[in-house]
Parts: sequence; structure tokens; C-alpha cells
Amino acid sequence: MAGVPALIGLLACNGTKPSITQDAPATAPVVSQARAAAVDGGHPEPIRVLVASEDTDLLSLIRTERLRARGEGRTLVVYAGASWCDPCRRFKEEVHSGRLDASLSRITLLVFDADRDTDRLASAGYGFRFIPFVALPGVDGHPLETEEARGKGSEAGLALVATLERWQNQSSRPR
Repeated sequence: MAGVPALIGLLACNGTKPSITQDAPATAPVVSQARAAAVDGGHPEPIRVLVASEDTDLLSLIRTERLRARGEGRTLVVYAGASWCDPCRRFKEEVHSGRLDASLSRITLLVFDADRDTDRLASAGYGFRFIPFVALPGVDGHPLETEEARGKGSEAGLALVATLERWQNQSSRPR
């Protein structure tokens, strides 16, 4: 029986675990002082992380943040994850450590709590079965493209990096 939790951690998370809490207030950029100092030292700009609030109209929030990101030369990506999900934790560690800054320097993540926001996201077209989940929003706030983590272990979330790179590099196409 002791192997069951380990087996569960091997797969991309399916969103059926207990509730989690957010790490920051609504739409506040989360950038560590060390990472902010790295930008000043000529290193790539960090991935910007905005935590979505519970009390805002989802499509309005996504449209507003998408326009803000585009105005700054960035690509907005809707992200859903959970603290209990190993691939989500690994992806979050990579983002907050700055290890993805060079390849994703023009990405802004709008982060949603997969436990709390699943229904709200689904009603706007952001339905998913597995997390971490990422989506590229269009002009109307609805998703143009989506991707869920698939695979085994904590590395499953890192497989999404190639998708994020592609979306970032396509930022010149009309959306």
C-alpha cells in the first residue's frame, strides 16, 4: 500500500485532490528580489506570474491581462495547477528559480487554482482533465490552443515548456 502515493505522483495530475491556497494576491506580479536583481544585471527578464483572483469576471480578466501583456511585448498564458501535484510543483520551482527565464522571457502566466477554479475555467472554454494545464487566450478571452501535461513523474509539467516557447515565438501572429 505504501507504493500507491508514489504511483499517483508518477502521472500528470488529474485534479481530484483536496483544495489548495494561492501564493499571492490577485494579479500581483510575483518576482523574487534575486530575480529582479538579475534583470538589472543584464540577464533575461523573468517570466511574469500573475495570480488570478476569485472575484473577477474570468473572461474580462483574461482579456485585460492579454492586452496588458501584448502592450509589453509579452505573451499571456493561462495556467492551472495545484500545490499537491508533483508536475505542477516542479514547474513552479523552475519558474520561480529563474531557470526558464532565458527561454520564456516574454511569457506572462495568469495562474489559476485548479481545485477552486476548474468550473469557472471550463465555463469559459478552458476545460482540462490533467494538470498542469496551459492555454493561449485569443482576443475574446477564450482559448485558441490548450495543452495538458501528460506523462510520468515531476518532469511531466516541464514538457509544457516547448509549447510555451512556441506560443512565445508566434507572438507576432494575430490573436
